[in-house]
Amino acid sequence: MTDAHAELSALLWPGKAPTRVLGCRHCGRKNRVAVPRALFEPESCRCGACHGALFLGRDEPLTDIASSAYEHSLDRASLQALKAVPGFPAAVRWLIAQLPERLQHLQALAATIRCDETQFPALSALLDKARVRLDIPYRPTLYLDESPFMNAMTLGVERPLVSVNSALLDQLDDEEVVAVLAHELGHLHADHVLYMTMAQLLVALGRLTSNVVSLLSFPIQLALLKWQRCAELTADRAGLLGCRDLLTALNVNLKMAGGARPGTVRRGRLQLGPFIAQARELEQKEMASWLDNTLLLMLTMNRTHPYAAWRVMHLLQWVENGNCLHILAGDYARVKRGAQEPEPAPA
Repeated sequence: MTDAHAELSALLWPGKAPTRVLGCRHCGRKNRVAVPRALFEPESCRCGACHGALFLGRDEPLTDIASSAYEHSLDRASLQALKAVPGFPAAVRWLIAQLPERLQHLQALAATIRCDETQFPALSALLDKARVRLDIPYRPTLYLDESPFMNAMTLGVERPLVSVNSALLDQLDDEEVVAVLAHELGHLHADHVLYMTMAQLLVALGRLTSNVVSLLSFPIQLALLKWQRCAELTADRAGLLGCRDLLTALNVNLKMAGGARPGTVRRGRLQLGPFIAQARELEQKEMASWLDNTLLLMLTMNRTHPYAAWRVMHLLQWVENGNCLHILAGDYARVKRGAQEPEPAPA
């Protein structure tokens, strides 16, 4: 275990480290594994019966994984109502493909740099690494956008594209960029882009139409914004599955919150431990006080993304109590290519 991993383990579990029971993908025997060892030394975890590796290798694909395998329960609950409307997803998909998607591709071609084997091949290779690890069968077009803000986005329903801001490349290392790209691929894999685009269209429609229409559509806008925040939690899980390292995934959120610009670096080093303590403090305030909980809801209701501390806590909860380690051990819901995804397994 590296010093950074040992330090993180001591911060996360200052007492007795939690354990999980995992089935061996080779012989089926149940094995009890310490969570820190599973996260930070997965290659050393072997079945007590057949001595086979309990976990997939870092670059081994999650073959045929269904997005429902890592879907956050809040994302699932918020989206089920939209998917239940007969014909609605298909109609919105067709509408988006006719105009907004064309505009997005034209804007990308006009204003950004398309990355492939000839233009920024190293960045293109990072996308392929994330795509192979998540076993995504298609390759979205990758664009690089000059911007001082750390961000990446996924657009397009029928012809998806991923756009990365240059500020990300300044402040993240390669594996952290892989985590971001896997996060964006998670949005595509879970079909989030369809509903995210619909949310953007509704917000734009509300601004362009009368006050009455805007007022009537306001509850729908709030519901869609809430779902978008929950969808980010699912994509964060895809990011972790893509980079296969909890420290890397958490550091992405840390840098998104505080940055790693030259001026920041000169005045101190971003430290994950204090930030996790800060996130736990926020969680305690949210749970202990109805007023704080209400105020936090008001602060987030118009946001498309949850706050960084909230994302860190949900990712840690998934690792400690969810099916993250089961997925990395090869136990997850799968789909046949061209088939509909199965009902999601409990997460």
